[in-house]
Amino acid sequence: MSGSHRFDPNFTDAVINAMGPKTDPRTREVMAALIRHLHDFTREVELTVDEWMAGVKFINLIGQTTTPTRNEAHRMSDVLGLESLVDEIAHKHVNESGEEPTSSSILGPFWSPNAPFRENGGSIVVSPHQGEVALMHGTITDLDTRKPIPGAVIDIWQASSNGKYDFQDPENQEPNNLRGKFRTNEKGEYWFYCLKPTAYSLPTDVTRAGAAGELFKTLDRHPMRPAHIHLMMTAEGYKPVTTQIYPRDDPYVTNDTVFAVKDDLLVDFPPLKGDPKAKLDLTYNVRLAPRDGKTAPMKGIARLLHPFSLTSLFPKMRVPYAPKEASNPEDASIYSRIAARRAPRPLIPLDLALLQSPPVADGWNSFIGAIRTKTTLSPALREIAISRVAVLNKAVHEWNAHGALALKSGVSQEGLQTVLNTPVIGKGDKVREGDAEGLARQDWVVLAYTDQMTRGVEVDDGVMESLKGFLSDREVVELTATVAAYNCPRTLYVPSRRHASTKHPKGFVPPTQADLNELRERVQEFTRREIPEDIAQKTDHDNEFPNAMWKKLGEAGFLGITADEEYGGLAMGYQAHCVVMEEISRASGSIGLSYAAHSQLCVNQLMLNGSPEQKAEFLPGLISGEQIGALAMSEHSAGSDVVSMKMTAKEVDGGYLLNGTKMWITNGPDAHTIVVYAKTDPSAGSKGITAFIVPTSTPGFSCTKKLDKLGMRGSNTGEIVFSDVFVPTSHILGPLNRGVRVLMEGLDLERLVLSAGPLGLMQAALDITLPYTHTRKQFGVPIATNQLVQGKLADMYTKMRASSSFTYSVARAIDESHEDPVIRTQDCAGAILYAAERATECALDAIQLMGGMGYVNEVGAGRLLRDAKLYEIGAGTSEVRRMVIGRVFNREFAER
Repeated sequence: MSGSHRFDPNFTDAVINAMGPKTDPRTREVMAALIRHLHDFTREVELTVDEWMAGVKFINLIGQTTTPTRNEAHRMSDVLGLESLVDEIAHKHVNESGEEPTSSSILGPFWSPNAPFRENGGSIVVSPHQGEVALMHGTITDLDTRKPIPGAVIDIWQASSNGKYDFQDPENQEPNNLRGKFRTNEKGEYWFYCLKPTAYSLPTDVTRAGAAGELFKTLDRHPMRPAHIHLMMTAEGYKPVTTQIYPRDDPYVTNDTVFAVKDDLLVDFPPLKGDPKAKLDLTYNVRLAPRDGKTAPMKGIARLLHPFSLTSLFPKMRVPYAPKEASNPEDASIYSRIAARRAPRPLIPLDLALLQSPPVADGWNSFIGAIRTKTTLSPALREIAISRVAVLNKAVHEWNAHGALALKSGVSQEGLQTVLNTPVIGKGDKVREGDAEGLARQDWVVLAYTDQMTRGVEVDDGVMESLKGFLSDREVVELTATVAAYNCPRTLYVPSRRHASTKHPKGFVPPTQADLNELRERVQEFTRREIPEDIAQKTDHDNEFPNAMWKKLGEAGFLGITADEEYGGLAMGYQAHCVVMEEISRASGSIGLSYAAHSQLCVNQLMLNGSPEQKAEFLPGLISGEQIGALAMSEHSAGSDVVSMKMTAKEVDGGYLLNGTKMWITNGPDAHTIVVYAKTDPSAGSKGITAFIVPTSTPGFSCTKKLDKLGMRGSNTGEIVFSDVFVPTSHILGPLNRGVRVLMEGLDLERLVLSAGPLGLMQAALDITLPYTHTRKQFGVPIATNQLVQGKLADMYTKMRASSSFTYSVARAIDESHEDPVIRTQDCAGAILYAAERATECALDAIQLMGGMGYVNEVGAGRLLRDAKLYEIGAGTSEVRRMVIGRVFNREFAER
């Protein structure tokens, strides 16, 4: 058996595994991810030797440019957006009421630990300058109690009016010019004099540009940073905050070259009267979070409307997207200008439609920019209005963006939930009189004004008068323009259709192939990041599901593919579900199987058969990944023969007592919610079985044994026992004694979605076999040049493609007939029958083609075989599937 070398398909794992046993666990985790992504990048772009050497020289240039007063590596991390991303990950927290501390921003390379303490009322302006002096003042308060924090330290530093910091400009500035530290008084107040900051360019000249300058030139990027003041706030017992604040009128706040600007860090410098030391005024208040406070990652927005929705990625437009490249120089400049305004984010779908008329797109984009950065309207009121327009127009993209901005601007999570759920306040409807449900009186007026403008244009006189009671005329105009601006595009979108289908979610529109391709790319991106080969191997080896994966799947949006958006789902169909199932199974068969048991057998069953109350109670937690789902039908003596089940449900006051045992239950050892089938009328045969929703926290429930399986290891499977488990009547799923109908309604769709699992396994077999056979040499040539090897590869590929065509043609037919779904039992059973058997054959071929390497466990070929075999047994054996198809033909001919 020959040893592996660098051309082996496990090369990356070999590099990672070279780390010794004394490596710190966190270092191992970080370095393993770095190596894996670096290798994937190299493969993805097919990096040439010349490009690799250019990269080496570039890294050398970073070191050569660095001096005691210039940290080029730090600057490069800023230019690439890395520091801003790290900052976002590290500091995105809220308190229990949904409020955030003062936003953080990047530290930058110019902070100094040697800044002197100065007295409140003093000035950090020491050297001559050409700028405008401002009086900066504010209070530092506790995020939770809102009480002032005495003795807090605010450390400030900024560039001079020539765009240089003190140690960059020793000829013109004294040490610690425009630097200082101040302590708050007993009221939490601070005040001092500084300069209104000036925008400046990162170095681009030949002698000073260094690595950053070379990168700007290569990527055709501008080097400008918007004007800003650096701040670092610290206080004993509180989490420190490092941030930057920016003049709202600076032209570069929408296109910062280091991507550090956040909307709530924009400030105004109004004129200051009566102070001979300063011409401008700057108020900046700070909120610090207690170090031991109950903070949690900000996640409220994701539970309201999920960010990963095809309606947000690919809204159907009544006009097609414009070409990606402009047809003439004038339009090209407009394309570039809009892209610069959006940077670092890509153009949104509306931009792509409006660019059918570039001047209109340019004006529209400028109009939106003015609303976002030039108005005096309170950010909280502005974001409430925009978020409400998004709700009324079902604009998922805008909701995701502006719901998050509303939270940042001070709107509580309760208030944002109210914006989402409040019925439309029409003309003549009563408006809330006081503070309620997380919104203040003025918020309710803005909500009513937005609703009436959006739904009917005409606004009640009373609402307008209330609005003018707390807004200036200018602010009323700005609010009106904001609501109008975000309402305008809705006529360009194709409205989502509602239909009578009981198999698809509300508002379902069949996806295009481009939609499915984009979804596939996003799932592949997820699996590369979250389910690399070492995770798949560990899951199999340890026979343990990586439980952190559930929330990651939920955050990605994959757990509610076929569920309504109101419960956090994506409102997509079965083609999309097959895509996700295939790609997750391609990364790990066992994770894919558990995923399907959760998303199809549990979530989709609840979606198809649950009452509105049941869906509202169970689906949000299951779709977010906070809860794990399963389905329990099989017993020791009842698999495909459902009616022979022994488990009973005896009616008692208020519900039923469940007694019995279920076997081979995927996710059974981990589940929080299980759909369970039991006999409520044992004498009635198939008409005496009922489906129940059972929380596993109910007394009397237990998982007595986790099974040690041949394959699909880590997809935790167990025997579960019910001993007088009480289930209230409200937890009956579907009609009483009609559980077999509930089961059969979902069974065809279950077979269809599960058939995508073998597709992923076949693709995984090709993923490891094709590179190996083209790099493994015998007699001086790759073994893939051998015709017998070519024959096996061709067979594997053909089986995979034929199986894929079968599965997706069935899924497409169901999706496209969604208004009156056509679900053919023989097609769903045939899809999994064919794919399952072909997957086992492909896995065997992969082992054979890889020879000795295929037979050892360090390569995944053996795991693929063990996983594939399950699909010939579970969810009905191959023999039962053939019987099912044959019986369909029998019925058809009997009816002739």
